[in-house]
Amino acid sequence: MQKKKTSLMVALAMFAALVIVLQVVATFIKIGSFPITLTLVPIIVAGALYGPKAGSLMGLVFGVVVLAMVVVGADPGGQALFALRPLVTSVVCIIKGVLAGLAAALIFKAISKQNKKFALFMAGLVCPLVNTGTLYLVLFVFFEASLASILSALMSVNFLIEVCINALLAPGLYILIKNKSS
Repeated sequence: MQKKKTSLMVALAMFAALVIVLQVVATFIKIGSFPITLTLVPIIVAGALYGPKAGSLMGLVFGVVVLAMVVVGADPGGQALFALRPLVTSVVCIIKGVLAGLAAALIFKAISKQNKKFALFMAGLVCPLVNTGTLYLVLFVFFEASLASILSALMSVNFLIEVCINALLAPGLYILIKNKSS
């Protein structure tokens, strides 16, 4: 039992390190003024391998790193939102990551009994949808409509790229990881 807990902690620490490194690197890969989120793939895979708590935890790590990048100015779009509404921006940075990780893990869990590859593909679609969808919702509820419209339009290209990356990479990475651990 102790060996299994230690193994889980090590695996989650490795996923967390991967989330941190990918998010910091991704902050500098931009289309327009918004970074492409490469970090959702390990969040999806961790949630698939270890369940909703792991997906949520990796989403939390992601959210904290996003918030840090916003606060230090590495994400100018996020920093502009932070300047207008620091509390709302801080909360959404964290919540959108947690919800995205949780949703992806729950979708995987619900579908995986029938088809694991399809479950990962769907988790790969749901994760960026929840992540970006939460941000869109917050933009339109807490920020001026014209600003929300402009930012949403600019973020849409990034969102489509993220959906493609996640939907295509998550199933392949899961299979590699599963085969390695077998």
